[in-house]
Amino acid sequence: MNYEQLIEELREEMLQLVNTKCDALLQMYRSGEMRTDMKDTIRESSLITVSPAELKGKRPLAVQFAPGEWIETPTWRKVAQRILQTCNEQPDIHERFMEMCGKVAGRWRTILGSSPEEMDVPIKVDEELYFEGKFDTEAMLNMLEKKVLEPAGVDYSSIKIRYMAKGQEAAKNIEDVPEQDALEHEEQEQHAPVQTM
Repeated sequence: MNYEQLIEELREEMLQLVNTKCDALLQMYRSGEMRTDMKDTIRESSLITVSPAELKGKRPLAVQFAPGEWIETPTWRKVAQRILQTCNEQPDIHERFMEMCGKVAGRWRTILGSSPEEMDVPIKVDEELYFEGKFDTEAMLNMLEKKVLEPAGVDYSSIKIRYMAKGQEAAKNIEDVPEQDALEHEEQEQHAPVQTM
């Protein structure tokens, strides 16, 4: 890992955070809305530099792969699904994921498998490729990074996540619920046992 590059990416993230907050303040000033709380500040972090523990209780909004467009991901399960699906589009990574099927397990269940029946909350990545989604934010992102992406040799340093902190006003199509309630809400929203995009 190139630490100088990692430090430069961290510097870029910090500058982006400062710019985002200043832009929000300017917009509030120009609109005449003088709020002092910055609860609606949207943050962006690189997946490799942010700790999954820091994202617990946050509300995801979108994910970005390299410099490109942001893809809306209103739940942490959708974040995991989009990351896995995008990585799976690369033939060599797809082959590694398929080789890992059934061999990646947590304490009690399969994390990456070929059948939704062997999982509590299967997230469909591809035909005969599913990721277990019944975890809280921190555990799911740790499983994604440490048990799937890293062993498959995926370079996820360019993946960025856009999110809002707990207690912040939600975007128009995202309900404002605490993280644990959000996971329960996601389970209730599932009409079929398998999530698809």
